[in-house]
Amino acid sequence: MKEMKHWVSSLFLTALLTLPFIMSSCDDDDPFTGVAHMGIEDGATVNVGEEVELEAQLNLIEGDIAYRWTVNGEEVETDDDYTFVAPKPGSYSIELTATGANGTFQKSITLNAQMYKSNFFVINEGQYGKSKGSLNKYSAGEWTYNYVKGGFGKTSTMGEIHGEYMYVVSKEEMFLAKVRLSDGKIVDKLDRKGVLGANGQGNSFCIANDEYGVLTSTNGAFKVNLNDLSKIEKLSNMNDNLRQDKEDICKVDDQIFIITKNKVKVYNAADLTFKKELSQAVNTGFALSKDGSLWAANDNKLVKINVKTLDTEEITLPDGLSVYYNSMAYTPSGLSASTTENALYFAKKTGEGWSIYGKDIYKYDIDQQKATEFFEAPEDDKSIYGAGVNVNSNNGDVYIVYTEDGWGDHYKNTNIYVADGQTGHQKAIIDYSGELWFPSKIVFN
Repeated sequence: MKEMKHWVSSLFLTALLTLPFIMSSCDDDDPFTGVAHMGIEDGATVNVGEEVELEAQLNLIEGDIAYRWTVNGEEVETDDDYTFVAPKPGSYSIELTATGANGTFQKSITLNAQMYKSNFFVINEGQYGKSKGSLNKYSAGEWTYNYVKGGFGKTSTMGEIHGEYMYVVSKEEMFLAKVRLSDGKIVDKLDRKGVLGANGQGNSFCIANDEYGVLTSTNGAFKVNLNDLSKIEKLSNMNDNLRQDKEDICKVDDQIFIITKNKVKVYNAADLTFKKELSQAVNTGFALSKDGSLWAANDNKLVKINVKTLDTEEITLPDGLSVYYNSMAYTPSGLSASTTENALYFAKKTGEGWSIYGKDIYKYDIDQQKATEFFEAPEDDKSIYGAGVNVNSNNGDVYIVYTEDGWGDHYKNTNIYVADGQTGHQKAIIDYSGELWFPSKIVFN
């Protein structure tokens, strides 16, 4: 009996002495073993379509490691990193399982996806021969379709905001519409048949001064009274025999630059008198870079215009690159300038003959005279549509419109990709599918 009591006492003492050791083995200062981080905080908010780079950041997991990423319970990747893209708004549970020689470890986070917060308008061509051009409004992640009731003329091309109004151009009457942005009402229009000459079609438009704008067309450029759009007059030094011209236009300081028959004509903005025709051949433009130069392009060449002296310089693009533009019918130029760097953006011309597309987007560093791929087409069967490349002057983001190659309903598969203007990182995808919009130009407000 005495021996039994001694044995129990010894057991109790041994347990008591080992208790501190057991507690210390659970001390918070011990090294952590497992999945430490995924590269983004739990509960973070991301944009629909944003490329979120997730990376397995591990601690003390030994041996060869097997990875398993799941999104809402479905396996999506077995590599050590994973690019998550939310297809629609909502909450997404992302779990990483890492299995090594010393065990299996898991970590999960929740990401909340929202529509990209931005404000802009889209000018739509409309389906040729079946529907009019239209204007859609995107504000704080929501669309207002057909913001202007009844639409415009057939095949709308672009719009320019001036004060509380937007001026929208269409190829067929109405050729020019003045839209009050506060309520989407058309308050004035140019719709007289034949006013642009025989078979004349509208191309583009810019504000020249407080009284007049300039409307370009297949038959030359016209001075338009902003207070009465029916009052128009053809600019001087415009060939009376122009047919099927594709005329881009841009105002810089006190001058108007117009591409007509592959040459640039310059006019005084104050009175719209002719000033000079530049010597270099061009087929698309314009982009105003941060160094104050104006740029146009001609296939594999960029043309730099000194807006003060009107001297020009032709620069051959490296690596066999050519600037895409629509040679079949007028669409606004996709040649664009960065608002944060001295650089240009353009779609690379791809294909030959009747099958020419703009797919990958390139960035041209003006100072270094170097072109690098900026944004890769999302799929092999996706090409830009309309201007294709649009720069948001408010923050420098680049909006790229891609549609599915083919005919008919293929054009319903269209999306707007938003890329960081400096890095090309995909910040969002804005859904523009389901209808035959044929988006021509994005206008930022």
